[in-house]
Amino acid sequence: MEFHELLDNWSRREGRAVLATIIAVEGHSYRKSGASMLIYEDGERIGGISPGCLESDLAERVGEMLVTGASQVVEYDMRDADDFAWGEAVGCGGSIRVLLETITESLSVHLSEFLMRLNRGEESCFVRLWDGDGRFEYRIEKVHKSETYITEKGQASLFPHVNDGGGSFLLYCEPRPRLILFGAGADAEPIAAMAGSVGFRVVVSDWREALCCSGDFAGCDTMVGLPAEVIGQLGVNGSDYVVIMSHQLQRDRQCLDALWTLSPRYVGLLGSTKRAKQLLDGRMSPAWLHGPVGLSIGADGSMEIAVSIVAELIAVRRQSAGGSVRRVIHASNNHGNLFGSG
Repeated sequence: MEFHELLDNWSRREGRAVLATIIAVEGHSYRKSGASMLIYEDGERIGGISPGCLESDLAERVGEMLVTGASQVVEYDMRDADDFAWGEAVGCGGSIRVLLETITESLSVHLSEFLMRLNRGEESCFVRLWDGDGRFEYRIEKVHKSETYITEKGQASLFPHVNDGGGSFLLYCEPRPRLILFGAGADAEPIAAMAGSVGFRVVVSDWREALCCSGDFAGCDTMVGLPAEVIGQLGVNGSDYVVIMSHQLQRDRQCLDALWTLSPRYVGLLGSTKRAKQLLDGRMSPAWLHGPVGLSIGADGSMEIAVSIVAELIAVRRQSAGGSVRRVIHASNNHGNLFGSG
């Protein structure tokens, strides 16, 4: 679970809690620096930092911490192959340091601000300044990928600078990538829901106000307007993901034309290969264009097609974060059979 997802869960749940974050790793570890979890007073845990007994040990500390309001750093050294204290499930053979922070009023305010900035699409860094006695000061800084402490993968990462007298902890997070669905028909609803559940910020747009208002797009932003107008208002750029699916050839072509010089991270065209060629109108397909949209899994029906589309979104997202994706080029799929070519 990425940090902004953890914050989403925290923002929707009441109750006192402790935030546990891995701040340093030596050797092998199930999760890396920056991995976080929430441990609530009633025992519920959101997220995870390690399997086995380690998290149970952390949970045992929560009651006292909520009484004192203090924070602490705990080290678990599991490099001794003959030490079975942590159980076989840990199995990492490394040493990790975990920062435990009681979510005080001050921390709560800063976590809320951090989440708000991420939801606005801002790259941000959450800075903790520790005095060595369990007390923290917090601030949120706007950052860019060019900063020297940003990792190659660009994901949430923690960089400790600690000594016995205290230290600083920097947690960088990219905002959730934005997915824009041009077309608010019933087939857009499962795509919006699935994409939102895997970490995309979803915007649904259509020039037909009735569709935007009547559709089930809970948790999504909706915008009414013609494609070119909406693309300008949203400031679409090279980090955005777009699916064109209005089922109206002229409007879909207008949308693709408006996106052409902006080179988004991903643009998917719903429909058949023939329809995709009509939209291209003789132009060469750029690398960011995927038509027909979705991985070729033999999808049948709106739910399965939504799965194929969101799977492709995830694949492209992981590729942009430093992973590798094997792109399957296919000449046709069943989108055209289901939705027609017009």
